[in-house]
Amino acid sequence: MDPFEPVRTSRPPSPSVGHSDTVVIVPEAQTKWSRRNFIKGVIASGVTVSGAVYFGPALTRVNPLSAQGVERLITLNINGQTRRVDVLPGETLAMTLRYKLGLTGTKLGCDRAECGACTVLIGDVNYYSCTTLTHRVRNREVTTVEGLEGT
Repeated sequence: MDPFEPVRTSRPPSPSVGHSDTVVIVPEAQTKWSRRNFIKGVIASGVTVSGAVYFGPALTRVNPLSAQGVERLITLNINGQTRRVDVLPGETLAMTLRYKLGLTGTKLGCDRAECGACTVLIGDVNYYSCTTLTHRVRNREVTTVEGLEGT
């Protein structure tokens, strides 16, 4: 039997195929795509997409003094004390309080404002510090659980 000749098999008739009892199966060697070529294509496209994540930002230059930039060194009023801290633009108040200011009374429980472990007072109103950006509390008085200790 020639390996490139179509193989004929018998199968019960199917309503969607019709009433023919002969099905032609083309061997893999005759098709344009093989499993190996398909996997090579998938790997090549994955490398291309993941490489764009690493090389894309390097190709675009951002002016650090642009009007849209956010000041990194800010002054916060925490528990009645004025503190200067270097904060990233997307940093939450809970991260700043715990890891940069050492106020560990504010806990990170769920990180989506559900459990209340990160609650702080900002101007006598309760806020979840895990969803509040640190840059939004400039020039406002923030009271943590450590600030409530003596009251």
